[in-house]
Amino acid sequence: MITLYDFNGLDEKGKGDVVFSQGTFIDDRAEGEYKVQLYRVHGFYVEVYYHAVRNSVDRYRAFITANQLGAYIKPK
Repeated sequence: MITLYDFNGLDEKGKGDVVFSQGTFIDDRAEGEYKVQLYRVHGFYVEVYYHAVRNSVDRYRAFITANQLGAYIKPK
């Protein structure tokens, strides 16, 4: 099992390998030109910033605190 600290030490390819093989997709949202996908990987969350026009993942943002999930709460 990988920790948040270990995840942050990986290169971009390694982060992608972990997220897409060990992560559980939770939700997605739009942010400018990006589709941001949220995954749960063991004890932390990872946002994957996907740029549809370039068809590429530009970055991964990992965090552990649930208070950063507010962007995924949809109003009724």
